[in-house]
Amino acid sequence: MKVIGLTGGTGSGKSVVSRLLAQMGAVIVDADLVSRQIVLPGSPALGEIVSYFGKEILQEDGSLFRRKLGEIVFRDKEKLAFLNQCTHKYIVMEMTRQMEEAKAEGRASCIVLDAPLLFEVGLERYCDQVWVVYADAQARAKRVMERDGITYETAMARISNQKSWEEYKERADVVIDNSGDLHALENQLEQLIKKMGENA
Repeated sequence: MKVIGLTGGTGSGKSVVSRLLAQMGAVIVDADLVSRQIVLPGSPALGEIVSYFGKEILQEDGSLFRRKLGEIVFRDKEKLAFLNQCTHKYIVMEMTRQMEEAKAEGRASCIVLDAPLLFEVGLERYCDQVWVVYADAQARAKRVMERDGITYETAMARISNQKSWEEYKERADVVIDNSGDLHALENQLEQLIKKMGENA
């Protein structure tokens, strides 16, 4: 069973691609979902985070106070580096566990590792192919503004803080152009899935 690494910058439409692939029979292993699961109360990851930052980053019910933690780490590179190192290892462990489980069940056309930080956490080493979702900066900014209720300037600042398109393109086996409409996107994905089945 083929494993696809799916990534792309904010506003590129990666989540739409992921949803369409799921409708086409792929098992999606979602890094954003896993990143929330691994810090639930009682988890080893949350235990490590509390040991480092202290109990002030917890809410009254024992769950992680994400906004408080965010305020701390985005002012301190060393603390951000610790948080990333801690959470990334648990994210990789859980995503590979889900991937192996899906392979054992053999219930999908392919497995998609949906991960904005695919390269940063080293998940690309588990992938047969890396698919990168592309959209031009203006389209991305518009989507981020609508999604998060932010200004154009803030949206563009977020985009410029991420990897450049050249960096993504350099490491892509497949580029999915999501600058057009949903129909065009569906056609691209159907062709990719068909081609992958023929080469299996």
